[in-house]
Amino acid sequence: MKFCSIVVFAISFFVSTNTSATLLKDVGGVDKFIASKLFDKNSSQQSELDWVIDILDNESITFDKKYEEREFTWSSLTDEDNVFFMDLGDNTPAYFLLKIGHGNGKKDSTDSNIQSHLLFKNSGYLSFAVIDLKSAGVIDNFTIGRISHVTEFSANPSQSQSTPIPEPMTISLFAIALLALTRRNRRL
Repeated sequence: MKFCSIVVFAISFFVSTNTSATLLKDVGGVDKFIASKLFDKNSSQQSELDWVIDILDNESITFDKKYEEREFTWSSLTDEDNVFFMDLGDNTPAYFLLKIGHGNGKKDSTDSNIQSHLLFKNSGYLSFAVIDLKSAGVIDNFTIGRISHVTEFSANPSQSQSTPIPEPMTISLFAIALLALTRRNRRL
């Protein structure tokens, strides 16, 4: 009986419970702005992919999904006018590209040469795109409604040789089982 109490007590050190509180609008941090470019008005999906591969210097970048203007909704993240987020659903892209429409980067009296394509690295919670327009160099009077497309890209990491590392819990359970067998053999 004493041995069983010790075993139960020892096991209780290895058992943990997960408790957490998640805020309703917790979407992670602001995604990192990487680069921008002024493309022609009718840029192709392939030219955008080629540019992303070139900027990131990563041949494993692949096209995932493209959202048209009516397929996405931006919401304000904070009281700041320049931070917005979009729920990407089940998708978790490594990078995303925003295409700005309605002007295509042409300079006029209200713009200061806005680039037509903005590339961001998705970080934090990958199922959300969180952008800070000022960090991307977009001017103050820019409205979020000018974003006409959102394109997602994945980065497939190269296969590397790895050595599996055993989980600590498995080793602990194995040790307890050996102790129990040893104890049982002493009684016989």
